[in-house]
Amino acid sequence: MRGHTRRRDSLLMPDRHASTFYEIRVRGVLGEMLVSAFPALHCTAHDGDTVLSGHLADQAALHGVLGLIESLSLELLSVRRIAGRSPHSCDDRSHPLRQD
Repeated sequence: MRGHTRRRDSLLMPDRHASTFYEIRVRGVLGEMLVSAFPALHCTAHDGDTVLSGHLADQAALHGVLGLIESLSLELLSVRRIAGRSPHSCDDRSHPLRQD
C-alpha cells in the first residue's frame, strides 16, 4: 500500500536549517581560556556572571554545551530559550565579554 507521498524518515528528522537561540548564564566572569571553550557562542559579562548566547542547532547541541559547562566545573545559573530570534540577528549584548 503506497498511499503516502512523504518519506517516513522526514517525520523523524528535525529540520537541519532550524536552530533555537539560547541564553545560558554561568556564575562568574569567564577568562579568555574558558571563553575559548565556547567558540560558537557569544560570551557577555553581566552583573558579575557570564551569559553565553547564540543559536544551537538542536537539543543535542544544547546538551553538549551543558555537558561542557559541567566538565569545566562552572556553576550553571539559568538556561533561557528565546523564540523569534533569526540565526543572523544581533544585538549590543552579542559582543564578546562586553560589560553591561
